[in-house]
Amino acid sequence: MRTNHITLLKTLCLMGVLFMHAAFPFTAPGRFWRLYAEQQSLVAESLIFWAGLVIIPSFMFASGYLAALSGLRHSRSVTGQIGNRAKRLLVPWFCLMVFWMVPLYTFFDLPAYNRPEGFTLSQTYMAALSGQFADHLWFLLVLFWVSSFWAVIQPTAKRFGPLAAPALALAASLLIYRYGQGLTWCCFYETDGPLLWFAAGCLFFNCRQRAERAMALRPRLWFAANIALFAALSLYGPQTPVFRWATSTLGALAAFQICAHLARRHEKLRQLRPYRYFEDNAFRFYLFHMPGGLLTFKMLDWGGLASPLPFIGLSFLANFCLTAGIVEVVNKLEKGLFRASGPPRAGQTALT
Repeated sequence: MRTNHITLLKTLCLMGVLFMHAAFPFTAPGRFWRLYAEQQSLVAESLIFWAGLVIIPSFMFASGYLAALSGLRHSRSVTGQIGNRAKRLLVPWFCLMVFWMVPLYTFFDLPAYNRPEGFTLSQTYMAALSGQFADHLWFLLVLFWVSSFWAVIQPTAKRFGPLAAPALALAASLLIYRYGQGLTWCCFYETDGPLLWFAAGCLFFNCRQRAERAMALRPRLWFAANIALFAALSLYGPQTPVFRWATSTLGALAAFQICAHLARRHEKLRQLRPYRYFEDNAFRFYLFHMPGGLLTFKMLDWGGLASPLPFIGLSFLANFCLTAGIVEVVNKLEKGLFRASGPPRAGQTALT
């Protein structure tokens, strides 16, 4: 079963994350970011607003789609599924926090959410290992909670039809939104929207034949209607949780439709060396691109570059090159580890 469109969707979302992090310093000071430029940019604000409605929901949608596909291909127990997700998500989170994020954020004294300036190494470790200071790796924690929830409810819910699991996900999302804001341990409170976007991806996969056949009949009409409804809801949706979740689900579906259309050109895209390199190493780029974004921002700010748009572009390119260098080092280290321990199994990496 071909998944070029999902691969393309995940790759473009990850590249969008890098670009968002380059633009964040030029937006109004918010909750998670702690380094901001003196001059704000309306372009950056608009970019962050629309990307926030699409990128993370799209990645969760893709993750749900792939989870349903994996369930079709492999039969695992609930504990087996949760153990597999812990290995693939929590092990990288722990290793990155212990050996990468905490030392660098402490050495450069970078401010972040739940990691103020002046925190010592031990204080930063305590904040990180309790899941309070997670920075961009919050996504790994949230994806673990979401996929574990799905593994638990799916065996029972599928007996009651394809809509039972999404209905349970909606109920859980409402409960977490209403009562879970105090559950900050390991970003549990962030799972309200991701539960629904993940469920939407699973539902779409389970109904893919009918959905893709319907979209294939009038693809432009479906896409135009989806975009129109997405734009209309975005004017009101972000103000309330249910409308915000619905708006982001439509944004994820629109991104899915675009990537499904571009999937036929996927091989041509892979002929572009920068794109192919990023796609083949996208997960590592995500893991290691921070705190490079903050460091490049500080470097360019120290250099006196004040114009937001050139600053954002240069910050993105500088961090891309910096992260590519780190990825190359990691790849070589992995090859050395595998040579010492024997050949890896298919799909295995030292981090996962």
